[in-house]
Amino acid sequence: MSFSSILLASAALAGAPLPANGGEPGTVGSDETQKSDEIMVIGKSYGREVGKTVTPLKDTPNTITVIDREQIEAQNLFTLGDALTATNGITVNGVGSEDPSFFSRGFAITNYLIDGVPTFAFNFPSAVPDLFFYDRLEVLRGPAGLFSGSGNPAGSINMVRKRPLDAFRMQASAGYGSYDNARFELDVSTPIGPRAGLRVGAMAQDQNQFFDTAHRNRIGGFAVASLEIGARTTLTIGGYYDRFRPAVQTGLPGIIGGADGSDGRLLDVKRSTYLGADWNRFNAETWTGFAELAHKISDRWTLRATGLFTDVDRVDIYSYIGNQPVTATNGATNHIAYRGDSKQQTRAFDFNGIGSFPLFGRDHTLILGTDYQASSGTSYATRLSNYARIDVYNPVSPFEPPLNPYGASPYYPVQGSGATCPATSTAITPAPANCVLQVYGGTATDVEQYGIYGQMRLSPVAGLTLIGGGRVTWWDTTTTTLLTPSRILPPSARYGVDNRFTPYAGIVWDVTSRLNLYASYADSFTPQAAPVGRARPDGQQIEPLIGAQYEAGTKLSLMNDRLLLSAAAYQITQTNRLFNDPDIQTVVLQTGKVRSRGIEAEASGEILPGWRINGGYTYTRTKYLEDQTAAFEGLPLVPIVPKHMIKAFTNYAPVDGPLAGASLGGSVTWFSSTFGGNAAVFNADGTLRTRSTIVRQPSYAVLDLRAGYRFSERVGVSVNIANVLDKSYYARIAATGRGNFYGSPRTAFATLRYSFE
Repeated sequence: MSFSSILLASAALAGAPLPANGGEPGTVGSDETQKSDEIMVIGKSYGREVGKTVTPLKDTPNTITVIDREQIEAQNLFTLGDALTATNGITVNGVGSEDPSFFSRGFAITNYLIDGVPTFAFNFPSAVPDLFFYDRLEVLRGPAGLFSGSGNPAGSINMVRKRPLDAFRMQASAGYGSYDNARFELDVSTPIGPRAGLRVGAMAQDQNQFFDTAHRNRIGGFAVASLEIGARTTLTIGGYYDRFRPAVQTGLPGIIGGADGSDGRLLDVKRSTYLGADWNRFNAETWTGFAELAHKISDRWTLRATGLFTDVDRVDIYSYIGNQPVTATNGATNHIAYRGDSKQQTRAFDFNGIGSFPLFGRDHTLILGTDYQASSGTSYATRLSNYARIDVYNPVSPFEPPLNPYGASPYYPVQGSGATCPATSTAITPAPANCVLQVYGGTATDVEQYGIYGQMRLSPVAGLTLIGGGRVTWWDTTTTTLLTPSRILPPSARYGVDNRFTPYAGIVWDVTSRLNLYASYADSFTPQAAPVGRARPDGQQIEPLIGAQYEAGTKLSLMNDRLLLSAAAYQITQTNRLFNDPDIQTVVLQTGKVRSRGIEAEASGEILPGWRINGGYTYTRTKYLEDQTAAFEGLPLVPIVPKHMIKAFTNYAPVDGPLAGASLGGSVTWFSSTFGGNAAVFNADGTLRTRSTIVRQPSYAVLDLRAGYRFSERVGVSVNIANVLDKSYYARIAATGRGNFYGSPRTAFATLRYSFE
């Protein structure tokens, strides 16, 4: 079942609009209808038709979380990373500070959509998007193959754009906080006559970060216009520009495990410790355009065609620590200089028809469609390894070396060594002492995916809904080497998956008008290629990974559909995992298997008038079932994902009485203990072969608070304090080599908002 626009919109999940609930004016609540959105009234709840279908969340047999504009502004969730950090069931990790990965149900999320249209626009080299351009996020947990095609069985993230409103509204905000964090936003929407509308916006943010010498700067703007062509057709066009300039780093190393096989441990250093260079930087520029044409054939049927285009230009220049642990007394580790010049263009198109039809005295719904996604990118990169050393206990930035991703450079002397190196770019054997040579190269990657899909919701009797659907997908990628030091270019490598069928089935039983029980089956496939020099023993093409999920749960709607409670249990089994045949060096096997099981509970909406909540509890247990390394079997697949997780946000804003206009809220995040890395390996005689690279983060909790006051219908102010108790913890961990990041210390941010209608 598609989750894009199968959702209750903001009012359904978050209660009344922010002037009543959030304590500040200016939030576009659910009563501010976006032009061209169909509004379906379900009791006192609303569902916007932005994507493929309009179905209440309660009637969807999957687990879905909505982060709406009210919550985005109340919690200062500026980026997608901020929002997913606050989303129930999601773990944020990754070795690169500006390229995080988002994990759901034990797998990394790889499926992204914009207004319900799948796209490759958020793949590398794109930067983590700012949420200024979007009205809300819809996060589906579990396989999303039916409407997304290929991808991990983790879920998908739908980014719903801001669109023109039916009435004039101008909203401006200015905020300032810790580490010179300044942010400005302007968002204006106006009708243009009775049939057209325009919405434009601009933002800017400039900030330091809590670790030394790191800085971020971002500017962006968007414009979206809509036009009603006759009584049944609407055209919407728009685009945005986003320029992001942060510093980059790969976090901290850990202390290597002991000679007795004991685990390593995380460093106990200042949270401000920064092991990048003071010249680290990257510049990412993104241009996006889209057009959508919707036509109502009748009161029951609508056709919709959408096209998306994105162009990304990114340059990374930075120095980072090598994958080398340290000891308690020796903090020296290597530095690697890197430059990457990357460009990518993505295209996406979706055409679908959705409607209802009567049969045996009852209404049923059907959606049929086809979609296409493509990306074309080039990347030129150079790497200069071990050109400098840095002491994690007393870090001093190395100097910036010359970096050329498009050609050879002569030997470079290791900084501080005093070496004199030969002025040649040709490798010498043996290599001259304390002299290093850059490696460089360029590649072009093209990916295409297209498919046809369909889904039907049948209601044979009152209170029972049967859902069935499927998708056939064609996927293809070609990688071409553009540049090598030898100037000898190998032939292009192509890999494809044809006619891959992805089924979906679900059932929803309404026990009462407010309570239901549901069950569903969904799967997804992830393309994969054989390791170089290896093939299947039968000579056939490598099959994609298959992730199959069974989910069962219940949903309860309360408070006139303003509060939704849900609970679910699931099992995901991923098969066809590759591992090398230990006896035949040219053979790869596809018998690897992993499993993820879990329980999720969530509440979203209003507990009482003006008191909203959004959050829940997640239990996740992953396991290797069959693997090349027998010792892995039974171990967690992704130990950085906590077994237990609680994320909850609440905000109380009295709607009347002497406290009307004030608001008070906060959030809490609790993770059980996690670890990353590999255990020590011993020889048959009991001697130590490889030390442990495991690092462990004990369980921790982080508390955030906020308060706001609305001086008038137009002016309001709010103050957010993150990590109120100034808890010191690692928000991301990897292993003893690198990729370990402290969470932010206590910070404050104040925002002044002004709105005019």
